[in-house]
Amino acid sequence: MKKNLLFALALAVTLMSCGGKTDSHEGHDMDHSTPDSTTSEAVSMESNSSTTAVIDTYLAVKDALVADDQAGAAEKSLALNTALKDLDVDSEESKNLLLEATASAEKLASGDLAAQRENFQALSVTLKDLLKIVGTDRTLYQQHCPMYKNNTGGIWLSASEEIKNPLFGSKMLTCGRVEETLTSL
Repeated sequence: MKKNLLFALALAVTLMSCGGKTDSHEGHDMDHSTPDSTTSEAVSMESNSSTTAVIDTYLAVKDALVADDQAGAAEKSLALNTALKDLDVDSEESKNLLLEATASAEKLASGDLAAQRENFQALSVTLKDLLKIVGTDRTLYQQHCPMYKNNTGGIWLSASEEIKNPLFGSKMLTCGRVEETLTSL
């Protein structure tokens, strides 16, 4: 009887911690989106094709982290670092953000998967702020996982509204929701 009660309590806590909605995928994965996941803030910015290489390589790093591929994330972060260094920005604020993004991308090249994910989350915040200033060449979705970093949350950018969480990878692949949509004019 105690085991059943403890199991029910643990299940209730788990369901409540990520919004209560569950969908089984591949036997273990749960959708941890919140009920308001269909609404997000739309932000329009300048169209800027010079950010294409940065966004492409960032998304490649994200995909490697989604796949729990530490070596792939490290390799792709080198290309991201090069793309960031090649990006030409003019304002002081964008130059500072670019330096910060480059430093985070460099840290992605080494370390274990947990360290890469932490650096990727920091990079995501900086890159989002940078793209809001310099513009983007496509629509991007800022996604948020409320459970990352002991429930303090973390963000990343995606080219798709579908949640594929790079901060947890296969452990919590669909935990998150779209918070903001970044679109170019």
